[in-house]
Amino acid sequence: MNNNDKKVFHNQNTLFKYGNAALNIKLWNSEKYLITKYAKLDDDILDLGVGSGRTSFGMYELGYQNISAIDISSSMIEQAKWINQKLNYKILFEIQDAAKLSFNKNAFDFALFSFNGWAGIPSENARIKALKEIFRTLKPGGIYIFSTHLRNDEQYLKNYQKYLVSCDEFKYEIYGDYIFKNQEDHYDFMHLYSLNELLNLIKINTKFQVIKVLDRDRNFIESQMVLEFADNTTFFVLKKPFNTEI
Repeated sequence: MNNNDKKVFHNQNTLFKYGNAALNIKLWNSEKYLITKYAKLDDDILDLGVGSGRTSFGMYELGYQNISAIDISSSMIEQAKWINQKLNYKILFEIQDAAKLSFNKNAFDFALFSFNGWAGIPSENARIKALKEIFRTLKPGGIYIFSTHLRNDEQYLKNYQKYLVSCDEFKYEIYGDYIFKNQEDHYDFMHLYSLNELLNLIKINTKFQVIKVLDRDRNFIESQMVLEFADNTTFFVLKKPFNTEI
């Protein structure tokens, strides 16, 4: 198994949860607003960490046709392909690691990494590689949107040690690493950045311009299904400058 893959995303309970979201939740109101604001219908779109295809199917139903959808979990992609076939949609689903994308440079107009997926990559090195790969594959002027939880230091310091000993899949490497049990009682990983840490990481490692930072629950009203599916999160809207060769 790839080190960036996670056992939790091959678990039957998790697959059921994500499959249900792909069929019944699709795009959140916040995601729909941001996607339609920054992506044109004929854009070439890279949808990363798609799970069972929730965001991909949602975008397709809005009229976006040129979607390349990837996830590192073979189980998730298998389920997404099954749903894709049942719905008779024409979305390209592939198993890929966001830190090692197979696409050419300047291939996409728009990229999305939803549901805290980027911060869930379980190593700082791989997260930075993924950020650079997304930058590389975007066209100049392209937009990248991702969401993540921001760290509350008081809460983090109370809880971060809870599963360090009992979990052998993930390792604590740097401050902000957070090993936890999800709603299905399976171990998972997320790195929690402060706002300044994340802005500095983007600035140091890429030439992305930060266009907007949005707290979901302060700016949007989501359905009860969405609120039960996902806690509050923060959206980052980044832009690849036009005068960039990479």
